[in-house]
Amino acid sequence: MEPEPEPDRVDLSPLDPSRDKIKWQTSSARIATRAAELRKLRRKVVRRAAFAVVLSAAAGITLWLSAPKPRHTRATHHRQGDMLDWATRDNVDPYELLDLGVGHAQ
Repeated sequence: MEPEPEPDRVDLSPLDPSRDKIKWQTSSARIATRAAELRKLRRKVVRRAAFAVVLSAAAGITLWLSAPKPRHTRATHHRQGDMLDWATRDNVDPYELLDLGVGHAQ
């Protein structure tokens, strides 16, 4: 049996982008410039996002610390008992439920 002849090699030189040196260098430079601009944009976005996170965390902590402290009185404990009582009963009056919610909001 005879070995098969080697097929002709395909000439891929027309597909080589570096054939036209000037076009190749300009497109490479354009891609590098665009990548650098995108990197700068990402850095700006990250910086601004970090600033926004820090600012919102500081505002949240400030609001949390400046909130009035709840008073522990008998009425507060009585309301909590009402809430537990409401949660364990089967027959709940809707008006009583609304009154309970309004009482906690005040």
